[in-house]
Amino acid sequence: MKFWDYHRYDKLAAILLLIISVIAIFFITDIFFEPTSEIYSLNDGWEISVNGVPTDFDSLLAARIGVMDNGDIVILKRTLPEFHLENPCIMMYSIHALIDVYLDNELIYSFGHEFYEHGKTVPKRYNYFALGQDYQGKELRIAISGTGYHSYSGTSAITVGERRDILTFHISNMLSNIIIGDFLMLLGLALMVLSPYMAIYHNNDLRLFFSGLISLLLGIYIYSFYGLIDLLCNNPSLNTVCEYISVYNIPTAILGYFMSISGKKLKKVFGVLFAANMLVFLSVFFFTVIGSDRISNFLTILHAMAFVEAILCTIIIAVTAIKLSKMPDFRLISSDNVFSAGLIIFMGLSLIDIFRYNYIKYVSLLGESSTTISCFTAGAVLLVCSLLISYLLYIIYNSNLQSMQNKISSLAFTDPLTGLANRARCEQVMDLLSQEKAQYTIISLDLNKLKQVNDTLGHHEGDRLLSGFATILSDCFLDANLVGRMGGDEFIVILTEERALNTTRRIHDLYSMINDWNHKEQVFQYSASYGYAYSYEVPSGSAQEVYMLADSRMYEMKKEHQMDKHREVIRNA
Repeated sequence: MKFWDYHRYDKLAAILLLIISVIAIFFITDIFFEPTSEIYSLNDGWEISVNGVPTDFDSLLAARIGVMDNGDIVILKRTLPEFHLENPCIMMYSIHALIDVYLDNELIYSFGHEFYEHGKTVPKRYNYFALGQDYQGKELRIAISGTGYHSYSGTSAITVGERRDILTFHISNMLSNIIIGDFLMLLGLALMVLSPYMAIYHNNDLRLFFSGLISLLLGIYIYSFYGLIDLLCNNPSLNTVCEYISVYNIPTAILGYFMSISGKKLKKVFGVLFAANMLVFLSVFFFTVIGSDRISNFLTILHAMAFVEAILCTIIIAVTAIKLSKMPDFRLISSDNVFSAGLIIFMGLSLIDIFRYNYIKYVSLLGESSTTISCFTAGAVLLVCSLLISYLLYIIYNSNLQSMQNKISSLAFTDPLTGLANRARCEQVMDLLSQEKAQYTIISLDLNKLKQVNDTLGHHEGDRLLSGFATILSDCFLDANLVGRMGGDEFIVILTEERALNTTRRIHDLYSMINDWNHKEQVFQYSASYGYAYSYEVPSGSAQEVYMLADSRMYEMKKEHQMDKHREVIRNA
């Protein structure tokens, strides 16, 4: 228990240090890499047309252009002013769209055609393109073309500045998302690395693996939603793949966690849902990689599944909580309750973002490029925190339960007066010896004069006689496999293999210790009869038969003691 506690605190300290380090790194980055020149917003003063039809709006953030399908095109035009920059660069965000940028009819930037022409999903991307030195007074024309059904809606904000400054400005605006994404991914990887230990040594417990998988997928989704993977790797396809793989599998990982903590009936229910989610994901993967469908076309199916599964999980959690609350050992703050509370909050916040996403994309003036997942991000942090707290409570509860079980087991197999193994434990050990082929010796001992002490001095002195003799046996046979009390004044010692050698010498040591105790004892004197037997003396017999042989020899010695006492009484008379 102490070993686990130290390591648990080490892990918590390491995680805390990691979090502090990540935060420090990004705050230091923010301090030392502040923009060195001005950043301009270029959102107003545009001529906007949709499929050749001019609109009445000149603001990118207020233009109602509707939802764009495959082949639909939005044209943005305006004359460029002087920006007082050495190498002005423009940044704009595109969602599954083809981008063509012209400066006085000269193509200066293009994106997405290589994907579209090969039937692949055109990735989301933060597009950066330089204007060059001779740009003032020229017409900037941006053509944004849809690549599929309901490709995008609205237009992105456009920012102008030095490329390095725009990048720094972009990172500083997403600093919180970067820190949260890093924290979730690093924590998820750490938990998944530790999970094999739990799976192997704790009864195939997979909750740590699914906790790590949930955290990892949440971190990847936050990173990819905001285009941070593309920013790091300059690979928009990888960013898009990571985004959709993570968002499709977050519900699957949550169902896997439920499956790992549930009882038999609920385990089957969550197992079926887990398998169904995996089947849907593999089908989508097949149709997008092998077929010609785009992965974004299946987003509505994902939202519908997530909504249905959220309701179903909430119902199961509520019904289970009601049943558990009626039990006498119900605990409000338990491992499963903490996780359930965190999951319900996460699902509620995620549903808010899903509804907000659909509203902004299909109804609002802002358009899809303005969507965020701030509620999802907050819910992800709360969910992972609930997973960690839930796991900690699970470990503490299991440790307490194990400790309690050990105490119960100890009480069940320990003689309360002497602290030695009781008869049940002695018989259990003999049953184990009967199944093995090792050599062993059984010593049967009988404490003399117990009845006499009880009758003349009282039972409290009889108890002291018993406990004192138990201490003598324990001290004499420190290396014994078992020292036990069979009941009353009968004791047993079991020695196996090399410990079973020189039993006669060990008996002599016992009598020597009894003599030492007798010199100090003023009320009564210790004495005992013994008999021992080796396992090879009963080749085909059980340990119980070896014990019976030892016991019979002990009674022979006891009879001799009684005969000697009788002769002594006659001689004295």
